[in-house]
Parts: sequence; C-alpha cells; structure tokens
Amino acid sequence: MADEPAAPQQARLEKLASRLQWLLPLFGGSLALVVLCDRLGLADPQRASRPALAASVAIALVQLASALLCVIISAMWLHRASANLAERGLPMRHSPTGAWGWYFLPIANLFKPLGAMKEIWAASIGTEGSVGTTTDPLLVRWWSAWIVGNIALSMSARTESIGGTSMAIVLDVVGVVALFAAGLFFARIVDAVTSSQGGASTAATFA
Repeated sequence: MADEPAAPQQARLEKLASRLQWLLPLFGGSLALVVLCDRLGLADPQRASRPALAASVAIALVQLASALLCVIISAMWLHRASANLAERGLPMRHSPTGAWGWYFLPIANLFKPLGAMKEIWAASIGTEGSVGTTTDPLLVRWWSAWIVGNIALSMSARTESIGGTSMAIVLDVVGVVALFAAGLFFARIVDAVTSSQGGASTAATFA
C-alpha cells in the first residue's frame, strides 16, 4: 500500500519528460535560426523585406515560447525527480526546490545545479551507496556544454558592441552549437533518470 502513490507521481514525471524530448530540440533549433536571421540582417526593419522580417519575428516568438516552456517544464521535472527519491527514503542533500532553484542564483548557478543533478542521477541510476559520489561522463558533457554555450553567447554580445564582428560571429556559432548539444545531453539525462525511476518504482511495488 505504501507504494501506491508512486504510480501517479511516476506518470507525472514521464509526462514532463516526454514534453522535454521535443521542446529541447525545438529550443535549440529556433535559437540557431534567430541568431542566423540576426546575422543575415533579416531581423532589421531597415534592411529586411517585409516577408523576411515577418518570418524572423515568427521565429523569434517560437524561440521565446520554447525557451520559457523549457525553463518551466525542466524545473517541474527536476522537482518531481528529486521528490520521488526523497519520498522513497533516500538521503538527498539537495531539496526538490533546490534541484531547480540553484539555476536562478548568480555564482551558485555555475556549480550547484550540477551537484543536484549528480545526486539525482546517482540515486536513480547508481549503485547503493553511490549517491552524490560519482559524476557520469554524460553529466560532465551536459554541464560543460551548458556553461560554454552561455559564456560564448554572452561574450558575443559584448564583443559586438566594441566592433569585433568576426569574433562575435565565431562566438555565436560556438554558443549555439554548445547549447544545442547541452539540450540533447539533457534530454538523454531526463530519459535515463525517468526510465530508471519507473523501473525502481515497479520493482518496489512487486517486492
């Protein structure tokens, strides 16, 4: 009887995961198109034709909507994934709120989210006693790509403002590719953790 509440909670986790599987590539693809439109001048009202400008605006709106949805649904998934583990009695150092809340705190958002994800990954997929003690290469690739992508795009804007157009273009490419890769890595993490927690829940039910 104690395991009955796990069923709707796991179903919720799986629903959120399924949404992220198409939202993350949509965000990465639309981000690439927004940067391309900007570089080609298609988002400039003074240079672009009316159809091109309309298309660039539509792409920008899709990118904004997908970005907001990715943030909201990723936060919900992180909260549910962490809460599932805590409810099963596992000793979690990061709370379900902290699992997503660290992303919004300056300085801490450079390392704390990785620690929380590392804990979720180890508790879901790792062996007994491994919680928070190992870092899977997939997590390293995801977090490295995320940090590099954000830094590159931030530096691109600053470089552009001081006339370094060529370098800004290079940084744009690096930033977009890195963030797209981070999205794909995150989708793999979400899928692996969700599947593992579902298996653990089923095993507990029939134990």
